[in-house]
Amino acid sequence: MYSYTYDKKTGGILLNSSPTGFSKEPRPVYAPELDVLGFDKYWKYDKQTDRPYMWAEANHYYYRGTLVAKLKGGNVNTAPEIIIPNGEDGNPIMPESEGISLRPVDIEAMVEANREMLEIIEQSTVKKILAIYTKYKDRLDSFHVAFSGGKDSCVLLDLVKKALPKGSFVVVFGDTGMEFPDTYEIIKKTKQQCAEDEIPFYIAKSHLNPKESWEMFGPPSRVLRWCCSVHKSTPQTLKLREVTGKSDFIGLDFVGVRAHESVARSTYKYENYGACLRNDPATLAKTRRFRFSLWHVA
Repeated sequence: MYSYTYDKKTGGILLNSSPTGFSKEPRPVYAPELDVLGFDKYWKYDKQTDRPYMWAEANHYYYRGTLVAKLKGGNVNTAPEIIIPNGEDGNPIMPESEGISLRPVDIEAMVEANREMLEIIEQSTVKKILAIYTKYKDRLDSFHVAFSGGKDSCVLLDLVKKALPKGSFVVVFGDTGMEFPDTYEIIKKTKQQCAEDEIPFYIAKSHLNPKESWEMFGPPSRVLRWCCSVHKSTPQTLKLREVTGKSDFIGLDFVGVRAHESVARSTYKYENYGACLRNDPATLAKTRRFRFSLWHVA
């Protein structure tokens, strides 16, 4: 993640030129979130859902660079307490003058303001993808983009499409059967786009449906993380065996993850060998796969 500052003019974020080892993960905040939390009691805003109104870093809410609210406490059954900080004059901070509605983030202007920085990041990443492909293209049986339908894998797929020649890779979506409706809509659109670009798009699915898995293993947890191996990694590997026609294929996965998602992922290197197979040796014993992880691009 690159360091950033808030842009008062666009309401968006401005990327800085230096990567940072720590990110507060700014999250766009839309009207429905403001409604659920009760901010409609404090601020006036339209109920549109096309553009965010502000950004949140954990439980801190920023509007055009100004901290305008904090949340305290709260759980599934109890709403958090909203704390409106005071300004230098000792009065509660208001995002806009009284009676004035919140202004949504100007997405187009934000993108334009970051264009040069985004192009530099994109070009360096595309070169890195091409370099990895060139390094292994004569030694591997397959290259595939592990596609989830989330923002990271959407960015990753776009970068791989720009970096690699047509026909050099495939896309595989591991369908857990437990995705949100919006995710399946993205999958549908992406599959259509891939068809138009003549890029093979495969859906890998376990022979077990989610209900059967839950009854067999119980709810997924940090201790018993069966969901990924049962509904993602194993079905994807079986699908790639089918695609390559080899039970012992050697392949490379392009995976879009970010170092700041977890402590474990912060230790990932761009290029990992075999790490994705260690939790499922019985099914995947004869399959070797490289994992090329890209986290700073999304």
